[in-house]
Amino acid sequence: MTPIGYIAFLAGVAGLFLSQRWLYRSFVFWTLFSATSAANFGGDENGSALQVWMVFGSFWLLRLILNRVSKLEFTIDGRIVGPCLWLIGFAGVATISLLMPLWISGNLLISSPVLGKDSSTPLYLTSHHFTQLLYLVFGILIATCVAHANLSDEQRHDTERVILCSALFVAAWGVLQFACNLTGVHYPAFLFNNSGSVYGKGYLQTLDIGINRVSSVTVEPSVLAQSLVALLPLCLPAWLNRGSVLSRWMDRSASILLVAVLILSTSSTAYLGLFLLGISAVVMIIRTGALSMQRVAGYAAAALVGTGAVVAMAVTNVPVVSNLANSVLLNKSSSGSGIERLMTIGLALGYFQQYPILGIGWGSATSHDLIAKLLSNVGILGFAVFAGAMAVVMRASWKNLGDLTTPSSLSRFAWLLGFAVFLLTSVLIGFPLVFGNFWLTLGMAVATGCGEDILAATTPPARSR
Repeated sequence: MTPIGYIAFLAGVAGLFLSQRWLYRSFVFWTLFSATSAANFGGDENGSALQVWMVFGSFWLLRLILNRVSKLEFTIDGRIVGPCLWLIGFAGVATISLLMPLWISGNLLISSPVLGKDSSTPLYLTSHHFTQLLYLVFGILIATCVAHANLSDEQRHDTERVILCSALFVAAWGVLQFACNLTGVHYPAFLFNNSGSVYGKGYLQTLDIGINRVSSVTVEPSVLAQSLVALLPLCLPAWLNRGSVLSRWMDRSASILLVAVLILSTSSTAYLGLFLLGISAVVMIIRTGALSMQRVAGYAAAALVGTGAVVAMAVTNVPVVSNLANSVLLNKSSSGSGIERLMTIGLALGYFQQYPILGIGWGSATSHDLIAKLLSNVGILGFAVFAGAMAVVMRASWKNLGDLTTPSSLSRFAWLLGFAVFLLTSVLIGFPLVFGNFWLTLGMAVATGCGEDILAATTPPARSR
């Protein structure tokens, strides 16, 4: 175990006996820390990590189970049964798909997903498959419990405060990393970038023009970008003068800091994510009727023209910005990471073509995207169930968006927007199976998707959200 792992374990044991609320808050706060490990396993080539959020999440689940057993209550709230059944169905398909490695039994060679490494391995059922399935089951269980725990305005508001404070810390740590890169001061990676996973060293990445990238406490810059973009919608009501999480000025300041760190991350996912967020926000604001279509169109056009003018001037007149744009965006497809991404997608689609119904088994193929990843691992059947689950979650929220005048409608707007952008960016960078913020966002989207008439409006009148 790592030093922070010992601290997390002791805190989890204490929370198990003393406070379920603080166990939950600790779990929520650490979901963004994907590069922070409580324990590392294996060597450099095949290393893996137990993330801190998993420790707190496990203790929280254990506390919930003990409470249910003591009260002999084993049912879940009927308001979230539908989406949860879809998620359970997907886990069921993933479990059944593990029959495929048994059936294939070495008759298919799995090529290495690492660019330049021309090795291949026969496909057999191994412990790796069950580990990947365990991650999935654990994530679905976490999402279900998060949804169940956030059916009241008061609890949702508490969750939003904790996760936004976490995002602020992550962004501030990203600024510290950028300052260290700029000044040459040693970056204290041992604190929060201690993951032993082969994919957890994003803080060491540099662009081909020599600029060090910013990943903060996440495994790589693209994951940092996805994490922060998905939480930006929590700050949007403050700009619309419809509510706040911390306070209006703090929410607005937080959004400015998050956007600044997204720009500093030099991640194409950050820039595309901001664009997708803007488009999705315009559509949803029009849907809610918070602003007229004419005003929204005017604001969007002004923002687009202003941003385009600033970017164009910077790219054409500032050499550093021009080189950065060429490295991050224009040369992305010809870079090593871009070629490797396309290679893994091509390999995954090849496996799907050979075994289209159930794929080659959950956890068998690596693909740096979402669609080919699902198709290759669980086939068209698993992909259809997953797509159905996501559609059920998003449709419920879309149907009940409301007019942004109540705490629950503000939460619904923010989490639907964040979840939509999370899924859209996942199409590009992969299925976030081992990241706690995905399961938290999914659970919050399920909880807020409940209709206005059945949500418990418990937020005190003194605060707007």
